[in-house]
Amino acid sequence: MQAPTTQPAARRVLEIEQLQFAWPGEAPLIDIPHFAVDSGERVFLHGPSGSGKSSLLNLVAGTLAPRAGSIRLAGETVTGRSERQRDRLRADHIGFIFQQFNLLPYLSVLDNVVLPCRFSARRHERAVSRDGSLQAAAHRLLSALGLADAELQSRAAAGLSVGQQQRVAAARALIGAPELVMAD
Repeated sequence: MQAPTTQPAARRVLEIEQLQFAWPGEAPLIDIPHFAVDSGERVFLHGPSGSGKSSLLNLVAGTLAPRAGSIRLAGETVTGRSERQRDRLRADHIGFIFQQFNLLPYLSVLDNVVLPCRFSARRHERAVSRDGSLQAAAHRLLSALGLADAELQSRAAAGLSVGQQQRVAAARALIGAPELVMAD
């Protein structure tokens, strides 16, 4: 007789309960009774301009505070924390690809990619554990995204095409294996 095999329970990465948000003096923009994302799950959020997509991402990231409700990220409560605690939680658990990429133009491609690991010991440790060094982790990600050229990797981000900047921003979001990657 063989023991039954069971799949391990998916780890909950994001959980939202009774979330409400409105800009001051305006009607409620976001009202979410319950929403959850498990590890490995992909979610595409779409809607017209002004419908609250970016606001929701900023609530999850802790850069906006909700009117009511709770947000849990990687098992930790985001809501009710100080700004500094939310910054730490975001640095440790979220890779973010911004609409305008937000690369630092004077830093090299490599320095832009490893930047999150300068703010998060957790992501730094994960990157080094997997690849041996931050630079090796950055090289691996950039190569996977079609930016393997060493000369290109040492170039300042300001000298890149828009498509290259987008791929650098993706590598930056992925370094150190954050539990949640968000793209706005």
